[in-house]
Amino acid sequence: MKEENDKPVFDRDYALEVTDGDTEFLKELADLFNADYPQKLAEISRAIEEKDFKAIDKTAHSLKGASGNLGLTRVYELAFEIEKMGKAENIEGIDKIYQELEKELERFKEFALSLF
Repeated sequence: MKEENDKPVFDRDYALEVTDGDTEFLKELADLFNADYPQKLAEISRAIEEKDFKAIDKTAHSLKGASGNLGLTRVYELAFEIEKMGKAENIEGIDKIYQELEKELERFKEFALSLF
């Protein structure tokens, strides 16, 4: 059985499908994503600390959408979990999911540097 961490960090075929095979556009999207996600992570972290459920939901939703467009399957799944927790106003266990999200985003950042 595959562990969650065994999932590829990036679904290149999906991302190329979304960008109609335009690798330059894909690179621009990846660069924008990598420039933007640290702020979203910081906002989620702050919101968790302050138990600001609305901000958790909203920011995780935004990160989920951006990661989904790039084919970052595991990032999408983790952001979705955090989003659901914010909506439910139940953040028990959220720290572990947040840490995994950080790791996955870092994996993509490193991967993107070698990809383009």
